[in-house]
Amino acid sequence: MDAVPPDLPRVRLTAAWARVTVVAWIVVMAGLIAVVVTGRNVGKPAWWIGPESNPTLFVLWVLPFVLPLWTILLAFRSSRFVPIIGVIASVVIAGFAAGDIVDSPGVALLEGVIALGGLCIALATFAGLERR
Repeated sequence: MDAVPPDLPRVRLTAAWARVTVVAWIVVMAGLIAVVVTGRNVGKPAWWIGPESNPTLFVLWVLPFVLPLWTILLAFRSSRFVPIIGVIASVVIAGFAAGDIVDSPGVALLEGVIALGGLCIALATFAGLERR
């Protein structure tokens, strides 16, 4: 007799949680942009942006937004990896905040709060996973 193994259950993000995740990570990215622009206007730019007279490489400007954007794209696909990538994204944002502690502590504090918010979003997204 040929025994066919049962199909493994598929784990997906529900449609409602996918929408919540997309909106939340857009808010996280908008918050990062607001903090960075404000810090640069005040004269305390984030280390990964640099002052207007000596800006850093454009790659560093985009780097903190890659993982949140990837999280959004995965949420559109209702992937089961959305919470995991979200946690990694928030840890990366926290790492960028840690780099600003010495030179611009106010910017670092706000980046850290945004990273903590992203972590809360990512952990809450685990509740949106369902088996099908």
